[in-house]
Amino acid sequence: FFHLPRMAFFGLTALGAQNPFSSIAKSHAILNIFTLDEFREGWDAVAKGKEEIEIRQVEAVLHVVYHGPAPEPELILFMNKFGADRTTPITWSEFATCYEELVAKIEADEKSLSGRLGSAATYTSYDELCKAKDKGIKLECGPKETLVAPLTAVQEFGWNAHESVEKRTIHGKKSCPETIYASELYKSGMYF
Repeated sequence: FFHLPRMAFFGLTALGAQNPFSSIAKSHAILNIFTLDEFREGWDAVAKGKEEIEIRQVEAVLHVVYHGPAPEPELILFMNKFGADRTTPITWSEFATCYEELVAKIEADEKSLSGRLGSAATYTSYDELCKAKDKGIKLECGPKETLVAPLTAVQEFGWNAHESVEKRTIHGKKSCPETIYASELYKSGMYF
């Protein structure tokens, strides 16, 4: 079994994610591309020698590790694990245990989805898609329920229902020769 080394740098580039189909899935998390040592460096930068941090500082630790704002799914994972309304400080050992549990869960989820394009995929083959289309089977949920952002330019239109849509009224030409001829035919009682 061939296993690629973790490539945290290559997963976070200005050019976008390595797999755009799975990277915009709501359930996608890239927490497992970082090592525990990288999180320790982020912890040390935020904690400044202390062994405890407040719950609000978890976002700052992730900011250091990700070299910028952490993706929302990762932040939510940590906040759900610790409890967003937590009042007691978090120790490094507790944070490390949380990280290891989250990575184990992410890797288990990836194994369960190994035959699919990503967790946002509905079909595993073109034939399966064609059969569902021919039978008229509707999807259980649409792209807005499975993706955090539109994947294609066509999906961008109407993604946010609250955006106002500008209505355009299209008027035909009134003075071209064909329109004048058709108007005269209509006036004379000839309908086409």
